[in-house]
Amino acid sequence: MALNEPVTTWTAIVPIRSLTDGKTRLTGYPGASVLTETFARDVIAACMACPEIGHIALVSPDPRVLDLAIASGCIGIAESDSDSDSGGINGAISQARQELSDAENVVAILGDLPCIDGPSLSIVLRAAQEHETSFVPDTAGTGTTIWCSSNPSALSHFGHHSRAEHRADGAIELGVDQTSLQWARARRDVDTEIDLWDADRLGLGPATRAIVQPG
Repeated sequence: MALNEPVTTWTAIVPIRSLTDGKTRLTGYPGASVLTETFARDVIAACMACPEIGHIALVSPDPRVLDLAIASGCIGIAESDSDSDSGGINGAISQARQELSDAENVVAILGDLPCIDGPSLSIVLRAAQEHETSFVPDTAGTGTTIWCSSNPSALSHFGHHSRAEHRADGAIELGVDQTSLQWARARRDVDTEIDLWDADRLGLGPATRAIVQPG
């Protein structure tokens, strides 16, 4: 991107189901009960450190998430549909986008990316501004971690096999041919202890690092 090219401003939407219901495949990990919250705090911190992001909205049916949003200086949106399946995530994103009517460019970021940081999000969003709708596939290669769109009628497809669904819907895939640390951070979601180990290797955010590397 040319140095004098204007930078697109994005509104970040972070759907978070709950701060109390931990990741089921991390239940045996010490400190697992608070990892969902530390992941969320690190995603919020990354958004705040990204100059391309102008506003941050947390959407959730959990009042604790809304309290976290307010305490963090974010927008809190009470999710009207509390279904727990993957459609609930996409419905929450659509609801937030409707309520944030002034948000022309939105980036939906999952709340389980504890090694994402400001520079990583900047790289993603500078690539995304070249496309109407785009996404970042997860490390496993089947899911999605980040979805970006300037098209108000576009829909996200987070959930099982979302990479294929986003591609089928015409979204442009970002970062798959990149090997930098920043892109690796953007693709690393965490569901298992092995995922968490890999995120720690890449570099955890401060909230999660305090739990994984105590003392």
